[in-house]
This record gives sequence, C-alpha cells and structure tokens, in this order.
Amino acid sequence: MKTMRLWMCVVCGLLFASGLYARKTGVLDEIVFGYSASEKKHGFSAKASQVVTGGLGEEARVLLPIPGERVEGGHITFTMKVDPEKQNYFTARFWGSDSGNSNILILFCEGKQIGYRHLGDYDVLDIANEDKPYPGRFTYTTLPLPISMTRGKKEIELSIRSTGRIFRYGETFDAYQKVMEKPSKALYKGYTHTETCFQPSEKEKKQIEKIERRVRTAPGAEVMEEVRQFVNRQISGYLNQTEIDQETASLLAYAYHEPWTVAYRNKDVVEKVIRTADRYYERYAQNPKSVYDGSWLTVGPLCQALNSFVPEIREIWDEKMPNGKTRRENWTAMCRECVDYAKTHRRSYTNQSMIVDLHLYNVNRMLSILAPEEALPVWQTLKFIYESMGIAPWSGSLSATGEPTWPLGKSYYQFSPDGLSKELGYVGGYGEILNWMVHLYEVTGERGLTDTRDPLIRAQMLKIMHTRSHFRYPTLDNDGYAAMRGESVIGWRDHGYYPAGITYGERGYHREGTPIMAAAATLDPEAVAYAQQMMEDNQFFAVVKEKMKDRGLNSTYTLLRLPGEYDLIMKQPRREGRLPMSDGMPDALFSDEEVGVVALKNGDEILYTSLYWRANFAVNFLARVHYITPECDRVATVFEDIRYTPSGFTYTRPERNNLYFSPARNFYPEVKSAHTGEQLPIAKAPEGVHFEPGQESVYAGKGDFYTLRYGKYLIAMNCTPDRTFDVEVPAAKSVRAFPSRETVEERVLQVEPKSTVVLIVE
Repeated sequence: MKTMRLWMCVVCGLLFASGLYARKTGVLDEIVFGYSASEKKHGFSAKASQVVTGGLGEEARVLLPIPGERVEGGHITFTMKVDPEKQNYFTARFWGSDSGNSNILILFCEGKQIGYRHLGDYDVLDIANEDKPYPGRFTYTTLPLPISMTRGKKEIELSIRSTGRIFRYGETFDAYQKVMEKPSKALYKGYTHTETCFQPSEKEKKQIEKIERRVRTAPGAEVMEEVRQFVNRQISGYLNQTEIDQETASLLAYAYHEPWTVAYRNKDVVEKVIRTADRYYERYAQNPKSVYDGSWLTVGPLCQALNSFVPEIREIWDEKMPNGKTRRENWTAMCRECVDYAKTHRRSYTNQSMIVDLHLYNVNRMLSILAPEEALPVWQTLKFIYESMGIAPWSGSLSATGEPTWPLGKSYYQFSPDGLSKELGYVGGYGEILNWMVHLYEVTGERGLTDTRDPLIRAQMLKIMHTRSHFRYPTLDNDGYAAMRGESVIGWRDHGYYPAGITYGERGYHREGTPIMAAAATLDPEAVAYAQQMMEDNQFFAVVKEKMKDRGLNSTYTLLRLPGEYDLIMKQPRREGRLPMSDGMPDALFSDEEVGVVALKNGDEILYTSLYWRANFAVNFLARVHYITPECDRVATVFEDIRYTPSGFTYTRPERNNLYFSPARNFYPEVKSAHTGEQLPIAKAPEGVHFEPGQESVYAGKGDFYTLRYGKYLIAMNCTPDRTFDVEVPAAKSVRAFPSRETVEERVLQVEPKSTVVLIVE
C-alpha cells in the first residue's frame, strides 16, 4: 500500500510539474513514454513496443522488430493537444548515448506520413546510425505538423512507426529496404508546441551526465605498422589475381613507387597494367559503350596507371594485337571515344563534376602521349578542372559541335565565393571533397614534385578547407573521448549522418580519403595545424584503425598513401591554430549567402542552420537547424520567412512518401503523405536559364532574403548582390548584435547585399 501511494504521488507530481512547465515554456502538451499514467491520458496504444530503463535511469519505449514483417517494426499511437490556429510542432526526446541501430522512426499525423523517407525537406523523425549523437545528454528532434491538419482542432492523433534502414542507392525494393533486426532508438518523451525552438524545462536541462574531457590513450603509433602489413596483404592478393580491373591497376601503379610495399619496382605490376589495358580494349572492341556509357570514370583509373609507366609503354605500343592493329592504334581509339563521351557528359553536382573531370584529364593525358593530334589541348582539360573547383564558371557539357552549353547560366560556379560546394545548398558528407581536390591537384604535376602542381588549385583547395573548418564541432566519440565531428544534420544530401564521422581538417573516416591528405599534399600551416590537433586528441590512429575494417579497394588505396603522409606531418613543427569551433576558441560567425547557410559559435553554444533547405522545386519556407548546447542537442525543421522574386509559377507537391526529389522507388504505395497537394511558389530563374516547373533547379527554391527566429537568435540573410532589405528588431529586454555584442537600439536594421545579420534577443 505504501508503495502504491508513493507511486501515485510521483505521478501526480509529474503531471503537476508538466502543467507548470507548459505554462512557463509554451509547450501545449507532453507525453512521457513508458509511464502508464501519462500514456493513458493521451489515449496511447502500441504494437511491438517495450518499456526499458534508459538514460539516467528514466523509463522509455523502444519499438521492436516484428518477425516476418518485411517493412515496419513496432509502432505507437497517441493523441496530443494542438493550437487550432497557429503553426504546431512535434518534438521527440532521445538519449544522446543511445544507438539507433540504423533504424528509422517516422512520424504520422492522422494516419498520414510526415516527411519523406529519403532527403525530404520535411524529414523523418529519426534516421539513426550506429554512433552516439551526443553522449551523456538528451537530444530533441522537432518537425512541423501540417497546419491544414491542425487548423480548427484542439487535439490530433499522432503515431510513430519504425522501420529498418534503407540503402539509398538500391534500385529494387529488396536492395533498398532492409529488414528491421534490432530495437529502435528509445523514445523518452513527446511534446507539441508552437515556438520554433523547443525549450526543455529547467529540470530537463539539468538532467545530464557529468563527463570530464578525456583524451584517448589508445590506439597509438603502432597502427602505422598495422597499416603497412594490412596494405601489403591486400596488394599481395591483387598481384596473385589473374585479371584485375582498372581501379586495381591504378592502386598497383601507385604502390609500385612506394618503397615499403611488396609492389615496389615489381615488374609484374607493369605487365598487369598493360594486360589490363589490352583487356579493356578487347571489351571496347566488342561493345564500345561498355567502357564508358553511364560511367563517371570511363577508363580514367586505367590511364592514370598507364601514365605511371610511359617509358615501358613506349617499348610495347607498336606490337600488334589480334585485330592486326598496334596497341597504340587500339588504345588511341578507346581513349579518344572516352574523352568524347566525358566532355559531353559532365555532371552538375560538385563532387560528380570533379570525378568526371579528373578522369577526363587522365584519359586525355594518356591520349596526348599516344596520339597528340587526337587529344584536347591541355588548357581545355585544365579549364574543366578549374570549373569543377569553382575557380572558373561552370560551362556544362560540350555540345556536339564542341561548344559549352552553360545549362546553369554563364555566372554559375560550383563553389560559392566563400568556399562551399553547391549541391544545391550546403552538403555535409558530399561536401567533404578535399580528397578529390588533392587528386585534381596532384594530377596536374609530377609525382613527388609539388612545385610542378597547379598553384590556383592549391589556393582554392586551402580556401575550401578553411571554410569547412567552421563545420566541425566538439563532442565525444562513442567511447567518451574528446573529438571533433563534421556537421551533416543541415546537409541537403545527408541521410543517416546524425552524427557524422570524426572529422578535423578532412573527412578521414571515408573510404576515399585520409585524415591528412590535403595537409600532406600542401604542408600548408593551417592544414597541418588541424592535422596536429587531431593527433593531440589521439583520434588519428583510432580513425585509421577503423578504416582498416573496410577491405574494399578504395579504402586500401587511401591507406596506401597514409604512411608517407604521416611521416611528412610528423616532421613538421607545431603550427599555430585550432578548428574555430573547438572548445575555448573565441566567438565565431560564418555565413555563406550563396549557399544559404550559417555557422556560429557563441561561447559554449554552436548553431548551424541551412536557411536554403532542400528547396529543389520551389520556395518551401523551411529551415533546418542544429543547435548544440552544453545541456542538450536540438535538431529541427522549422518555418521561416522568405522573400523571393516570383516567377509566376507554382509547384504542387505530388503524392510521394519516399524520395522527395523523384517519383522513382515508389515502394510504399499504401502510405499516404501528409504534404500532398501543398502549393508552393517558384522563384524566378536568371535570364537565359531554361527552366520548366517541376524540374529540380538551384534557382526554383532560392530566396532573396531569409529571416529565421530560433530561440534567442534572429538571423537575417540577404542573398542578393545589389538589393538592401529591412528586418524588424523584436521588442525585448536586450537585443545585441552578434558577434560584436553591441546593444541594438534601432527598431529596424538594414541588411546589405550579400550579408547576414545575427541578433541575440533576450
């Protein structure tokens, strides 16, 4: 009996505190998952769900796999209060030390899906990966509820459904949708509110684990010997293969010049590369398109390997092949057709453009050796690289007559003037392309001779590294050690990257790059300083050791570079500088008006926002926010004010629930979207740019002036080159400009062209 009375007192206190909390913060309603009284109050029902004891001993709910179910796991349904007139939001509370087992949680409103399963402007509730997003703290994810579904109502029915992970490149249902095998990330609470920035109660803010900053003690430098052994085992395997593909040929050609490898000065490597080229030609002779059609590479890696052995090739290129022609003649025909294909099939997304132009350069370089009269001028292929690097305007594919097509206009650059790639807006993982820039830089010179490489590419690469340094934030790794992670929450093309991998100067965890690639290629003081910061946190060896779990060719290729890069960095004196968002660094504000993104550090708070957010087809009035404080982490999709130049056209959201940007992969026809039929205005494209409503365009959803109010921050961004906009200053006890912290007395501020104003309103 005493236990029952105590339990009732706890529940009554919980409900009473919840009421006070709602009045104080503007929260309309709160459900505590796992507490029967709160769930009963909200008409709660569940299928395949379990109550667990989670972070800080709090009760929570996980959704479970359902045996035999191909798509969905467990789900929960409940009712929540809403405002009948205002825009409403739903926020879910998670524990930052929980792994989501790569499952997906999707919010439903009145039986209809909120958000799109892959890269929607309205995102799903949670796309987890195996990492811990914010150890020792609670995290909150906020989504807007369609006002058309809440207007005139005081409460609505919400559901949260679970599903297994998706493989975003899967073309078939079985390849795309994976079965849910483990429980979902635990759900602690749910809230409805009308403010864009969800404010946890003071009690919730204090619910944190006390964690001291610790630096890793292991692994250490012994990892580099493990790398050498690992790479040599892989190379030995490649050398024992009867036939190899062009990527393997490229790796072996690189290893041929590395003294510590088993491929060093190994004549078998040269013979394998030549045989691979012969085999690719035989494939080409049978079906020319088989070596280039639909490929970003064509025969680029093969030609990169061949370019390493020009003296040896000259000795055998006059030998006859089975068709009676010489190798030189046959290889020339193949390379010429690949160059013709690549120059007429360039890609508009930055990383893709770089890859295509890198391999075009390599093939054309080999062609210029085989048959100089057949090759493009070096200045032309170098110009393509300049365009991919954002040094020159992107001219697009060449026409059949060899003229640039300028599909995005004659003033479109792949990078903003501030140094961010445009795909279409800010990208996290896909924006971490310093590795491709290093390849482009190195291909313009001779191996090991840095003075022979293009200085404009070097300068642009370092500018981009400096810019992206603002998009690394301090946190803890999965083991609780100090680390920096890359910012991907606000990325247009980032699915399941919350959190992103350990990243300092460069994205070293990825299979196609190393953590110190650009630093070693340039020995620039700032780049070296970032590499040294990673080593001081002892995250370098941990990332490298993790990379060795990947047995793939690309990962082996990058590990092949590492010993030489590591030796170079270790010879450098300690350079001044740390990543700008690091603990203890001064306040910082970075804004990019062309990409529509802001990064700021205010004391021990960090805020990232994409004001231009996944607006592929029209102006959507949505912003994406990642707000990191010592107490908690917030991820939010919220409404903002956008002024734009109208085109006179509108876009109506089609019935889609999976890919936001395409009708393809319609794998869930029984699920209806809550957003179908919403009409959005289309912004005007520049003169001379062909555009039709419904097409994806960098211009269709771009605003002229953005205003976001999120918590105490007011952000006003003017994206135009020649117009001035006014922003009203809210009435408040204190309004200060950031980062100057000067008091703002004016009621209206002017925002100059290509500039951003940030105010702290308290």
